[in-house]
Amino acid sequence: MKTIFENPLIFDGDDEKVVLIYSEYIINNITKEEANLGIEKINNLEFSSSLFESIIKIEDIFEYEFEPENDTCIMFGVKNNDGTSYKNIEFKDIETAKQAEQMMKNQFELLGFKRTEEFLTPLKASFLPLSITGIVLLLGGVITWLTYIYSDYQPNRTMVVKWYVYIFLKLSKFVGHIPFLVITAALVILCFFWVIKRMINPPLKVSAVK
Repeated sequence: MKTIFENPLIFDGDDEKVVLIYSEYIINNITKEEANLGIEKINNLEFSSSLFESIIKIEDIFEYEFEPENDTCIMFGVKNNDGTSYKNIEFKDIETAKQAEQMMKNQFELLGFKRTEEFLTPLKASFLPLSITGIVLLLGGVITWLTYIYSDYQPNRTMVVKWYVYIFLKLSKFVGHIPFLVITAALVILCFFWVIKRMINPPLKVSAVK
């Protein structure tokens, strides 16, 4: 087994779990006891990736990126026999994510990764919040429209509907479309403030590509 990280690195994750970076693996969403078990298995050459649900083989990583002033996670691009995917490794907080990246960056550079730090352009900085704004506007608009057209709908007594459809029809009749319209408008306004904030102060992005 090729050893990339000779010493185990354990970081606090979310929901009182931890992240283990050791040998040729990044394992997250595990308890400290499971991390210790993983270390023991690797040291005894008994390790199997099937022991853990959320695991990345470091040799399969072709890039990673995160915003050190905003993100509590680091996104890894992974390419293997299953195809190409992106996986977020969640840490306890922003500082823990920064610490993890600082402690692993040298090993990734030895693997041929080119690490860069750059401030996003206002246009790039606005992409994520604008995308979320569009999703909120679309979903909110659809729900508002459906509650509007079904507010006076009276299903046939013999009609059989799914339980969630029944709840939606009752909700439409009871509260109407106005609350959904107000909530959608409020969320869209908040999203636009988020867009403006990121465009005025574009964040720093750290990325490493192999």
